[in-house]
Amino acid sequence: MSFDVSTLTNYVNEQSTDLISRLYFEKTSSDYFTLQSGVKKTDALHLLAVTAFPQDGSSCSATASGDVVFTDRDLTVGQITYFSGFCMKDLISKYTQILLRAGNAETEEISFESEIADSVIKTIMEHNETADWQGDTASANVYINRYDGLIKTIDAATTAVDGNTGAVTAATGITSGASGNVDTLITDLVNARPSKVKSAPNQVLFVGQDTFDKYVDTLNAKNLFNVNATDWANYTVNVVGKNVKLVGVVGLDGTDRMFLGTQENFFLGFDLQNDEEEFDMWYEKKDDKVYYRVKFKRGLQVAYPNEIVEFTLVP
Repeated sequence: MSFDVSTLTNYVNEQSTDLISRLYFEKTSSDYFTLQSGVKKTDALHLLAVTAFPQDGSSCSATASGDVVFTDRDLTVGQITYFSGFCMKDLISKYTQILLRAGNAETEEISFESEIADSVIKTIMEHNETADWQGDTASANVYINRYDGLIKTIDAATTAVDGNTGAVTAATGITSGASGNVDTLITDLVNARPSKVKSAPNQVLFVGQDTFDKYVDTLNAKNLFNVNATDWANYTVNVVGKNVKLVGVVGLDGTDRMFLGTQENFFLGFDLQNDEEEFDMWYEKKDDKVYYRVKFKRGLQVAYPNEIVEFTLVP
């Protein structure tokens, strides 16, 4: 005779959709991306370019000319799982016993499941923020090798506009203060935009929060800090005299990289339309442990790499 212990006591599964949604919709770089849901593995971004030629309209002898060219750029998502378990009896001998529900001899119930769920989601969001920019499936780093990030994707296309117009070297670096160069570098990068981008709405210049801090410090030191301080909240500010929003993001910290484009050009792909994306927490009687599992899909792509302005220090 044996016991059937396959039934799971779920704590937070009823919040599954909301918790997974937070991976995409809480404030991160993805606030400025175009979201593409329903991606199972690889979806194509269908693009078209039109060429047309003016002709003499004074007669009826016009000749058909011009083309409509269709191209695709593939957006591939990585499948990601976070899974862990812990024994609630480990809490009994410490002050942490107060976290267990009273009168529960089996200790299979906890009173802080929502706090665990929130902490797990926040940790995953931090990992995603870095991977969205620095992701590389060829890397040995488990935090960034589930999908390719925007740096690898844009660099691989080789068609982005060079925003380091002054050919500043790594030896010089991005500097701040009264003699700093960060304000000049950002101005030069913004001025390097292609004409079609300059007139577009929703332009964003992504920099690391470390570079953003240097920018603020330099404007202060040069007495150019002539905007309302509240405009700088949450590492965002409009570049003075330009229709570009400067955004400092954690994912670019330590890279000395900068990327400018329209929000419509940066794509974040995910699924969120079936049970392959979920957050579960349950007590497993067989193991006498509480487990959690998070499953989701995520991937990045840009539609038109030649409409991105990127900054890289010269080696």
